[in-house]
Amino acid sequence: MLKNKIHILIVDDENDICKMVSEILNDEGYVTRKANNIEEAIKIIQNENITLILTDIWMNNNTNAGLELLSWSQKYNSLIPVIMMSGHGNIETAMKAAKSGAFDFIEKPFKSERLLLLIDKALNDRNLKIKVKDFETKENERMELVGRSAIFKNIQQQLNKISTTNSRVLINGPSGSGKELFARWIHKNSIRNSYPFILASCATLSPERVEQVLFGWNEKISGSDINQSSVGLFEQANNGTLFFDEICDLPLQTQGKIVQAIQDQSFYKIGSNKKIHVDVRIITASNRNLLKSIDEGILREDLFYRLSVVPIEIPPLNKRAEDIKDLTEHFLKIFSKDLGKNHIKFSSETIAILENYDWPGNVRQLKNIIEWLIIMYGNQENFVIKPSNLPPEVLGYDSSNDNGKIFTKLEMSLKDARKVFESNYLTQQLERFKGNIARTSTFVGMDRSALHRKIKELNINIKKFN
Repeated sequence: MLKNKIHILIVDDENDICKMVSEILNDEGYVTRKANNIEEAIKIIQNENITLILTDIWMNNNTNAGLELLSWSQKYNSLIPVIMMSGHGNIETAMKAAKSGAFDFIEKPFKSERLLLLIDKALNDRNLKIKVKDFETKENERMELVGRSAIFKNIQQQLNKISTTNSRVLINGPSGSGKELFARWIHKNSIRNSYPFILASCATLSPERVEQVLFGWNEKISGSDINQSSVGLFEQANNGTLFFDEICDLPLQTQGKIVQAIQDQSFYKIGSNKKIHVDVRIITASNRNLLKSIDEGILREDLFYRLSVVPIEIPPLNKRAEDIKDLTEHFLKIFSKDLGKNHIKFSSETIAILENYDWPGNVRQLKNIIEWLIIMYGNQENFVIKPSNLPPEVLGYDSSNDNGKIFTKLEMSLKDARKVFESNYLTQQLERFKGNIARTSTFVGMDRSALHRKIKELNINIKKFN
């Protein structure tokens, strides 16, 4: 941050002190404001963008004036660092200031170099806190569970119950369906959330080093009595959560050691005979049929039953089409912020196409497409995404080989393309609701009479759905 963008408030009942400190800071390029009492200081803080407060403790015969201002500012905006000054300094006062949230304490008279150093440290600390807060905000946004479908609401109810326990969880679902997100959400909403969430991506672990990575290692340096060691993922996750992604990719021998570690909540580092005790919650994910994997001999049965205390099934995105509109808005919000782009909009026709696309890559594919659209069209004000703006992978989906899926030919006129879209869309919805006009009309947002007219207009045979 440029110094001429940093506004420092100096609070002292002695005008000479205010003037002296202000001159020191102005020479360094800072912008300063001055106040002689708490009331004046509060007005300035409320009406101006103050970056840092430098306040005396003892003002206007009030020995705690500065501490009172500190207490108020912490409630008003805890990101504004406060440095306390006093000509009556002692350790007790300094400790009291620190406990109340002051960044630091400086005793008068002070050298300008000492003051400038403290200010520099306080501003760096402020910037770090802002970055952490921004990161946490972004992470919270990313970990938000989004959806309105009955399937999704059922999953969310399960997660709400699970998160408050220490039970082991097994999440099963296709690639890209959001298994890691659900695992992180469970951890974030558990009593373990102040401890680490550690990811063990089993597919990327080398078979030769997998046990060293999981359990750590210990070995003596040749020709000495000194041991060198590493901390494994189990130990890193102590008191927190260890998430195994694609557990079937682990060697059977390693799976056996995991069974033992889960059972005993303890393990040995490779090359050590010292038992290490841990308290770890295990969450596991897989895109495979795990019972079939047991039959195929790639997953230990005893491991499966230890992991599957609470099983959760995540459906593919095309089975929860009602969630696509909400997910689209969610990703738009995130990427617009991240990329500094305008928040684009989607036409109703485009949303309908997205809702009827097969989504072989599931939520991850939708997320990638939204990011691509933001990059391509986010520089334009109030841009509305039409079907023709969608990437080829969505527009090029051929319905001739898959009943009811959307196929949009770019060479068609808008009128013809709309007719093809409406026919395919309504056919699929009628099929979904087994020809029930009432349920179909509610879902598509049309009254029954309008839906009957549209079905007749498009020559859709309603009888085949009954």
